[in-house]
Amino acid sequence: MKKRVLAAWERISLRAKLTTLSVGLIGLLLSISSAGTVALLSTYLQQNTDNLLIATANQLREENPLRLEIRATTGDLTLPALPSDYYIAILDGDGNQFLGLVSATGGGRVVPNFSTLTLDAVLDLGGIPFDAEVEIDGQRDQSWRMVALPLQRANGSVVVALPTNSNRQIIQEYGVIGGRFGIFLLVLSGLSIWLTITSALRPLKEVERTADAVKTGKFSSRLVTRHGKTEIGRLNKALNSMLDSIEGAVQGRDKTLEQMRRFVSDASHELRTPLVTVRGYAELYRMGAIKNKKDLAEAMGRIESEAVRMSGLVESLLTLTRMDELENLERHERDLITVARQSVKDASVANQKVSFRLSTSLDELKLMIDPDRIKQVFTNLLANASRFAPESSEVTLEVAKAEDRAIVKVIDRGEGIPESLREKVFDRFYRADNSRNRETGGSGLGLAIARSIVEAHSGTIHVEETPGDGATFVITLPLSS
Repeated sequence: MKKRVLAAWERISLRAKLTTLSVGLIGLLLSISSAGTVALLSTYLQQNTDNLLIATANQLREENPLRLEIRATTGDLTLPALPSDYYIAILDGDGNQFLGLVSATGGGRVVPNFSTLTLDAVLDLGGIPFDAEVEIDGQRDQSWRMVALPLQRANGSVVVALPTNSNRQIIQEYGVIGGRFGIFLLVLSGLSIWLTITSALRPLKEVERTADAVKTGKFSSRLVTRHGKTEIGRLNKALNSMLDSIEGAVQGRDKTLEQMRRFVSDASHELRTPLVTVRGYAELYRMGAIKNKKDLAEAMGRIESEAVRMSGLVESLLTLTRMDELENLERHERDLITVARQSVKDASVANQKVSFRLSTSLDELKLMIDPDRIKQVFTNLLANASRFAPESSEVTLEVAKAEDRAIVKVIDRGEGIPESLREKVFDRFYRADNSRNRETGGSGLGLAIARSIVEAHSGTIHVEETPGDGATFVITLPLSS
């Protein structure tokens, strides 16, 4: 039974639970408040009645009982403001009624039996009010609240009595009114709480919609940022942080998959030609078409050159793949001028058809960089410039400083790059039709590698026209990162 009740309770919505608990708590508080008010009201009415009875009895005990009726009839007797249903009795010492005074509206009604109120019994009561009941045919007909005091001018006592039905009726009427008003308050509070909770829980609908959107693959969905330190505000902030992490993880996964697809596509595309060449010479040799030593040496030379070309392609592709991950960098504080000077020296040894020059007004320029990667950038740009520069021309590597960044330029005097192609030259395997082709020895990956390394250092790279003629590659690197 308990498990069924708990299971049923769990199926109820949070809004219904909160409303039910709130209304129940309010109902309990109203009940306690009403019971306390009724108790206080009953005590107050009884105390007021007792005070009135005691005051009237104290006044009547000093009167002459023989003249009491005459004085009451002529109006000479001024009594406290008793209710209209009072009853006053003068008893002798044995409890026999000597005189009875009733209100104008109380004629002919049943009154209490005073036979037990002897003078000794009255003295024992000590003037404390007490309750008495009148029974007719064995059934209770009316309850009275009365007080009895001994007379001062005669051997007897005076009894002042008031029925308690009026007080009871007041309390009952108050209970009915309070109950109806309490029900009205419960209904009103229940409706108000329902609307308030509905409004407060409305942002959870937004959470549900956002969760559904994320479920369908819309990982960029976010909850509305709510200011302040409210529960909904903190919840939205926490969920948005979680969604940021999820989106980052999904983007990382997609990026990894894209890298893998690009690597496979690039590798298969670029390795196809050298593999066909190697396979062709191998088949010619197998079929006996290459017989003399000269042809065999030429075939082996072509196979070797294509193998070297394939090794370079694979190494370049692996470099690009590794550079897609920023954490691959190993940064240290190094002098950029020293790295540039070494790069110019290496380029001069590798290609002696053009001259290389380092131009800078700085003695040193220290940056947090991966020196090997930056040197690779300089080497690729210098090699690219020398490949397309005229013989005996000059390729300049210029290093300068501007505010919070370092500016490096590689300047050649070659054919230049048309403005429409200046962005495309950084794409993988891109070659301009007339200059960047396989006969020049380029793989189409050098500039792509350079851009990946520069961007991994939070820098930028672009190409512009050299004044006069040629191309200038411009690199900017932040001085602090």
